[in-house]
This record gives sequence, C-alpha cells and structure tokens, in this order.
Amino acid sequence: MKLFTIILSLSVLSACSVTEDQAVKFTAVPDSNLQQLQNTRFDRFVVNPQTDFSQYDEVIFFPTQFDKLTVDESANNDLTNSWNDSTWDEMDKICQHFDDFAQLTFEQKSGLKPTNRGGDNVLAIEFRLMNFMPYQRRYKDANRDTVVSRGHRNGLGSITFQAVVANSKTGELLAVIEDGMELNPGNMLVIKGDPNLQVDSASPVAQNIAWRKTFRRIADRLHNDLMRLKQS
Repeated sequence: MKLFTIILSLSVLSACSVTEDQAVKFTAVPDSNLQQLQNTRFDRFVVNPQTDFSQYDEVIFFPTQFDKLTVDESANNDLTNSWNDSTWDEMDKICQHFDDFAQLTFEQKSGLKPTNRGGDNVLAIEFRLMNFMPYQRRYKDANRDTVVSRGHRNGLGSITFQAVVANSKTGELLAVIEDGMELNPGNMLVIKGDPNLQVDSASPVAQNIAWRKTFRRIADRLHNDLMRLKQS
C-alpha cells in the first residue's frame, strides 16, 4: 500500500510538471503593445494580449512567400551566385514543401483544422522566407568539382523566416513569429551505418529532404504553440 501511495504521488507530481511546462506565460515587449510568448521553441513569438485564441478552431494557410528572401551577405560569392541563379519555379517548389506540411500537420492533429474559407473562427497564417545562409551550392551546381561532390557535413544551410497570424475575416494582426533553423537531411545520409555508403548530400533528394524536415518541424511547433494559446 505504501509503495502504491508513493507511485501515485510521483504520478501526480509528474502530471503537474507537464501542465506547468505547457502553461502559457508572457513577458512584455518594450515599446510595444504586444507580448512575448514564453515556453515556445521559436526564437520570437509575439502575441496581441487582447486576443482570445479559444474562439478559433480552423486555420487557412496562404502560400509561403519568398519575394523578400535574400542570400546572407556573409556567404562567399560562389554560394551566393549559385542560389541567386535559382528560378522562380525552383523556389516555388521549395516553398510548396512547407505549404504541404502545414496542411498535413494540421489535418492530422486536433484542434485547428485547415480550411479554404475565412471567418470569425478562422486564423489566417502566412509564412515568409527572409534570409538564407548557404553552406553548399544548390544541387544543380553542387557537383561542378570534386571538392563539394559529397556535399557539406553541416547540411545545406540555415534559413530565417517570419510568420504573421491574423483574424481571417477582419485582418487584425494577432501574432508574429520569427526564427531561424538549420537545413540538414540528417541520418538518411548513411545507409546501414556504413560511412562508405554515404548518400550524396548535394543531390536533389538530399537537399529536398533538408528543406522538408525543417518545414515539418516548423509546422509541428506552430500547431503546438497555437493549441497552448487556444487552451489557455
């Protein structure tokens, strides 16, 4: 009986800890009427404190924008020239990865279902790619010499982005998210643990996986934070 009581007490403490970790907390943003969401995995998630997120149960995603995307000034000329040669279609396909994962993630999870129509209960979200720091050339140029034919062990690069969240009917700004993430295809590059069977990280498949894995993490974190706001 004593052992059961101890286990039960530990379970209650554990449950309380999880609840506390998920609790919504804010800090003031200087010179602004917005507040910074704490316990978020985004670098910056500022929210209009007057917003009642519990009224929202659907979300509409606008296509990811890249018209303001720039290659980081610190990138060397070879990398900058390679990515600046990207066509509109190439970048649109990259952004489509995020659009697909955002839709899929919210369809699979509960609480905020994707829709194509606006309304009082619908959040409108638009992501914008802002800055790209490449670690290697895009795959079309990556194999021009033997030095980079195996890609770069640190991955494809890093991307910074911004997202705006608004009321889809009134257009009222509800939140702004800003963050940066590494683009890395990860463990898929080694087959059966043998480094001699390493997949070329500069291939179109590996580079697409790097973008896709990053966008999936973003979509998962977005859903988690919005649900915490909705349930607060």
